[in-house]
Order: sequence, then structure tokens, then C-alpha cells
Amino acid sequence: MKVPIADHQDVASLTPRIIWLYLEAHGWQRQTETSASPGVWALPSEHGTYEVITPSSQTTRDFRQRVAELLRTLAIAEGRSEGDVLRRIMTGPFDVQSVHTHFTSPPGTAPLRDAADAFAAAHAMLSASTTSLERPQLVLPPRPPQRTSDLMKRVLAGPTGAGSYVISIMVPVPPSPPHEDLATPHDESEPFERSATRHLHRALVAARAAANDALDTETLVDAFRSRKKSGVSANLCKALADLAGTRAVGFDVHFSWTHYRPVHGLEPKISFGDATIPVLRQAADELRTRLPKVEVMVEGRVVRLHREKHSGNGSVTISGSVDDDPHRKLRRVRVHLAESDYQLAIQAHDSDADVRVWGLLEQRGTHTYLTNAGGFMVLTSNHR
Repeated sequence: MKVPIADHQDVASLTPRIIWLYLEAHGWQRQTETSASPGVWALPSEHGTYEVITPSSQTTRDFRQRVAELLRTLAIAEGRSEGDVLRRIMTGPFDVQSVHTHFTSPPGTAPLRDAADAFAAAHAMLSASTTSLERPQLVLPPRPPQRTSDLMKRVLAGPTGAGSYVISIMVPVPPSPPHEDLATPHDESEPFERSATRHLHRALVAARAAANDALDTETLVDAFRSRKKSGVSANLCKALADLAGTRAVGFDVHFSWTHYRPVHGLEPKISFGDATIPVLRQAADELRTRLPKVEVMVEGRVVRLHREKHSGNGSVTISGSVDDDPHRKLRRVRVHLAESDYQLAIQAHDSDADVRVWGLLEQRGTHTYLTNAGGFMVLTSNHR
């Protein structure tokens, strides 16, 4: 039995503001000036002008009925089902990436093993691209940066859709402040959540281009290596290959952006054909094999300082943990620093503050060294 849209449980959770934002983002124009009374909205079209009435409060007795009437009109104007329109309004505060798989099982289903792997792969895909936004590397460290880790805790899995088996990733994005200058470049004003979803789009476009280039040439690794700054990594390639399931079938990733912060000019669908899946998996393996040295982060306290002169470069020993160690074992790592970083290390040593530095970990006999050190910083003090 089909449940009337007015009785759908999500209808009661809609707020007038969410509805207004949706209408504004889709070209509707408010005909009334006050928000204290029901609002009349109009949308001109080639078939005439559509009109809807939005309730001013969730507490009105006929709230559900008015929302149901609004959904019916929106469904006609947009050529969608009422349920689809309702879902689009409900996902308003989110950037949504929908992975449409091409499994040969009945519509809306997937082999259980492939479905389980696909959810894990979708998580890994977003985590990898967001990690590369903060620290572009071809092989990413086991632990993501803190901002990436915090974001991934707030990402939701949305409902699956009709047709192919669909996995929805919902990234919460805060709305634009009323005073925000829309002319400001997005990378200077947008929140980290939006930067993450933009970078995922950029990384998928780059990975698709690399896979297609590798199909036409024999320089597979170079095709992916050259796109590191766009978010391509061994981790991302593996996640994309895992989305294809055990039969390595292609898939599409659809992007929709919260209407709180509209995005224009980016292709809404990025497709990976069947032929690209083996290439992505091979790239993931070869990038790890050919680049065995993984850049890691060392965090801890400076326990030893040494340099030959009163000024210039110097070496320090950090007692702390390495982020590629799942057990977080305490280690002593020797690092050579430029003069400016060495001065910071002196300050950290004197104040008993933690430090953080990136580089390549090398074992020489009984000593551990961090080479190609960069990004040295002093963290908060830990007075004991």
C-alpha cells in the first residue's frame, strides 16, 4: 500500500527555512515580503508559471498538508517523483556524492560481499582525497590528518536509490553567512567541508584522466604520478578499484551540492568504465611498489639538540611516535633541521612543548633518521 506523501515521517521534520533555501536555489521567486505569513513563490516556465505556498511555521495545523501540496507542484515542475523531491530537500545541508554501481544483480540490489566492500571503499575514497588535500602524497600515511579524521566522523551514509545499487555519501556543509561576499574566491571563503568535496571531484577527474591515458600508453605510473597535486594517490586508486566489486564492473559518481552554497561549472557525473578498473588496481599496486619510502609524520618532544656552531643548521632527537605505526610505539628519531627550524626546536625544548615534522623514515643500524624533513612546527606546551 502506498503511503500518502503527507504521512511520510520526513515531512514533519522539514522546516520553512530548509524549504525556502531549496526554492531559492532552484529559481523560485518569493512574491510576499514577510516571513511571518505563508509565502507565495513563483517559477516561470515555458508551460506557464508555477506557484506554491510555503507554511510560515511547523506548528500550523495544516503544515503537513501544505508541504504535501508543495511537493506535488515541485514534482510536476521538476519532472521528478514527490519522494525524490522530498529527499532532495532533506539533503539540502549536504554535499552528496552518489556512487551508482553497475552490478548485474536485480535493480536496487548488489552481491552482499560487493555491497559491504563498496561502503568501505566509498569511505576510503573520500578519506584519501581529503587527506591529499592537506598533504599531497602518492602513498598516504595510515592515519589521516586530524581535520580529515574529524570530518569523516561527521559524514553520513544516505539511503540507497532506485535503479542500480546506489551508495550515497553525505558531507555536511555549513551555509554561507548572510554577509559573505559571493565574489570572494571560493578557496578563501569556503569551509573545509566544501574544500574536501571539491577536491574529491578534482581527484576523481584526475584519476579518470590518468586511467584513460594509461590505456593509451605504456607509462602507467607516470600517468598517475603526474597528477599527485590533483589528489591522485595509491590509496584513492585502490578505493576506486574496490568500488567496482569482485567482477570489476564500472561505476558512476554523481555530485550534487548543497543549495546553501551553490556550485557551478563542474560536471555532475564522473564515470569509470569497465576497462579503467584493472588499470586503477594496477596503479595502486605499482605506486606502492615503486615508491617504498612513505612520507610519515613524527610527533613528540625534543630531547637532544646538537650543532657544531652557535648558528646555522643543526640536528635534534625527537622522542615520540610515528603515524605509520598502529601501536604508536615510543621511538627516538634523529632529524636534521635548517637554522630557522632549529631555533624553533630550541624553543620547544626549553618550554617542553611537543613538535611535529614530516619526512622519510630510514633505519641505519640501531638509529632511526627522518630525511627530507619539512613542515616542522611547535605544538602546544606540555609543562610537567
